Amino acid sequence: MDYYENVDINQTVKMIHGTKKGLFFGFDAIKKIADIFDDMKPSCIGFITSPGAYKKCGVWETIMEAVAARKIPYIHYDKIMTNPTTTVVDEAVAMFKPKYDEHFLVISIGGGSPGDAAKSVAALLAHQEYNCRQLYKFEFAPTKRANLVMINVTHGTGTECDSFAVVSILEGETHPYKPAIGYPCLYPDYSIDDINAMFSMSADMVRFTSIDALNHVMEAATTTVATPYSRTLCREVVYLVHRYLPVAMKDLKDRRARYWLTYASAIAGMSFDESLLHLTHALEHTLSAYVTNLTHGQGLALIQPAVLKHIYPASETIIQPLFEPILGNKKLTPQEAFNKMRQFHNSVGFTGTMKDVGFTKAQVQTLVEATVACPGMKGLIALSPVPCEEKDIHKIFSEAFFE
Repeated sequence: MDYYENVDINQTVKMIHGTKKGLFFGFDAIKKIADIFDDMKPSCIGFITSPGAYKKCGVWETIMEAVAARKIPYIHYDKIMTNPTTTVVDEAVAMFKPKYDEHFLVISIGGGSPGDAAKSVAALLAHQEYNCRQLYKFEFAPTKRANLVMINVTHGTGTECDSFAVVSILEGETHPYKPAIGYPCLYPDYSIDDINAMFSMSADMVRFTSIDALNHVMEAATTTVATPYSRTLCREVVYLVHRYLPVAMKDLKDRRARYWLTYASAIAGMSFDESLLHLTHALEHTLSAYVTNLTHGQGLALIQPAVLKHIYPASETIIQPLFEPILGNKKLTPQEAFNKMRQFHNSVGFTGTMKDVGFTKAQVQTLVEATVACPGMKGLIALSPVPCEEKDIHKIFSEAFFE
């Protein structure tokens, strides 16, 4: 029998890894928000969202019913954009401060951008002597945060079940930066993955968030601190994305495909929470710092084949079997691995290049310099299974033009 086609996908389950109290996962999982409110008993809620997705995804009405039934006051910051900045995080903190107390609850509704912004807001509310720029320049290490619930509405980010966050610093620096932070206090109290909310995603978002999950596990499985656990999760993610992303791209309403892609995203987040990331994310953060509306998964798709090519000589015995659905079961050269990954991207509708998103080859050296100068990125790069010097970063960016 085919487990993936026969498992009951209509049951809401609770997973713990990556949260303090649990991730509710499944169709209609948003109904668990009432139980969450009864457990946390918030004095006031501060919602963090983009301008419209929180309503489009279909969860807002259920949340408001639970809020109204308990007469919980709330504040709403709805200016989060793709690749949120220190400026908007500081604005949200300033809005929430007057109502902040030990029972104040921050809730994000959206994908990685509202989620990461909410983690940052929650940390800064508990460390009000600092601002977001100081947080992302590592001028202090948060040890506590406001109460936090994350309602995720994309299948790729994984931020709802990990201890990491990313925010861009676009002003006052030599280059625009998009640093990543990771602290134990950033795990949310609860998270919700309601599969119904995923149906509001566009075809591009389905494609690129799933490629994001693939990058999470390609990196986590090959860092210098990778574990059998992160690699086991990797194998499952690759299998699910390879099997169900083409199904979803043919029919965005396929419930089973969207269920398994959401699950793949969640466990990919757990995988890199276990074993961290390295080159693809370090380099992509530079791309989306310069092109601020660039979808993170699209940026990753541009450079994933070249990163795979770079790390392949040192990680072939790990990557080839784990990525067998994409790479096949025959011995490959690094260039053949590059080609196989690009072919998979093409097969699910991505044929873009660096040029398509606005970059020129004349900018590559600037991108290299910005990458190594970004706070924290040298640490990620150092986790690569193969040393990656500036000349290697230059080559990876250059190969993403696919010329």
